[in-house]
Amino acid sequence: MSNKRPSLISGILTIVLLTLIGLVLLFVELIALNGFSTREGMIALGTAFTCQTVTIILAGVFAGWLTRLVITKFNWNSILVVVMAVVAGTFLGGVISFLAVIFSIMLVGV
Repeated sequence: MSNKRPSLISGILTIVLLTLIGLVLLFVELIALNGFSTREGMIALGTAFTCQTVTIILAGVFAGWLTRLVITKFNWNSILVVVMAVVAGTFLGGVISFLAVIFSIMLVGV
C-alpha cells in the first residue's frame, strides 16, 4: 500500500489547523499591541507572521514525514497514524507559534 496519500493528508490537515491557530494568535497579538505606534506594531506583526509561516511549513512537513515513517517502520493503521501525526504536528507548531508571538511582543518592549 502506498504511503503517499496518508502522509499528504496529515501534512495538509496540520497546515490547515496551524493556519487557523496562527490567525487567532495574530489577532491576540493585535490586541496585545494596542497602544503602540504603527511602526513598532508592524515590526512585531511581521516578525510573528514570518516565524509562524516557517513553523506552519515545517510542521506540515514533519507531520507527513512522521506518518510515512510510522506506517513504513511499525506497520500501524494509516488512520491512527494520520490522527497521531496531525495532533503531534499541530501541538508542536502551536507551541512554537505561541512562542513566536511572545518573542515578537518582547521585541517591541512590552
